Amino acid sequence: MGFAITVQQVGLMFIFILLGLFGAKKHWIGDQAISGMTNILVYFVTPAVIVQAFHRPFSWGEMRDLGFVAGLDFLLYPAMIGLTFLLFRRIQDPDLRRNLRYGGIYSNSGFMGIPLVSALLGTHGVFFAVLYLAMFNVYAWTHGWRMFAPDERGGVVKQLVTNPAIPAVFVGLAVFVSPVALPDFVVNGLGMISAMNAPLSMFVIGASLAAVRWRTFASDKWLWAGTGVRNVLIPLLGVLILWPIPLQYDAKLATLVLLACPVAAYLVMFSVMHKVSTDFPTRFVCLSTLVSILTLPATISLATTLWGG
Repeated sequence: MGFAITVQQVGLMFIFILLGLFGAKKHWIGDQAISGMTNILVYFVTPAVIVQAFHRPFSWGEMRDLGFVAGLDFLLYPAMIGLTFLLFRRIQDPDLRRNLRYGGIYSNSGFMGIPLVSALLGTHGVFFAVLYLAMFNVYAWTHGWRMFAPDERGGVVKQLVTNPAIPAVFVGLAVFVSPVALPDFVVNGLGMISAMNAPLSMFVIGASLAAVRWRTFASDKWLWAGTGVRNVLIPLLGVLILWPIPLQYDAKLATLVLLACPVAAYLVMFSVMHKVSTDFPTRFVCLSTLVSILTLPATISLATTLWGG
């Protein structure tokens, strides 16, 4: 995957982001519209993308690789949790420490990663990427949720069970192993809904940036430190960790793309839900997203060079 091709695909994502930002600045996209588009993405588009990715002829080789990727994704999160715990352990402010750790661990794998993998690798890449997305949801709604509400338990289970990405993976797996193909009209419908993923998710990100106070970026050292960890350090470690693993190239690259994405939008969403300040989380997501236009292509180009893809 050449550097120029990757820049082109990431650049297209950012054109959509700029359109969303422009729409919000012109007051064409308000808070209610952002919330509505987010719900459409979470409850309709993402499940369609997942099921569509699994609609392919069954292969024992791909089933084996799928299980290998699932185990790998499951282990990556404890590694990131441990790394961010060590990196930010001396920060005295508990809110800042939590935001930096959360941003380092959780990437925007759903809203940005899946559209990018789809653009770069097609449904074959998404086939492996959805497992990272599923693992993201498992960890984000358990460990990530408890970072904001350490004493709460019931809400975690409810959110995890009702999250549409989890049942979509099980439906997708059933479709993959089933000898019966889905009807053409269902496949076409899934394709039409899935096609909304890239532009709609980028519109949401762009519109969310409209309220950011840009003047506060340059002087905030922790904002840049957190972005360095999320956008540079963790992707670089991902390239090195995945390099020797005996896994097909598309599976490794799909995992790396989601791992290297900017800070998850969930950081802002969880801050709102728990009624804590959204100022730093919003600026963190914004800066990380903007910086990723350089770091994502660089990460993919490095991986391509080292892995020989």
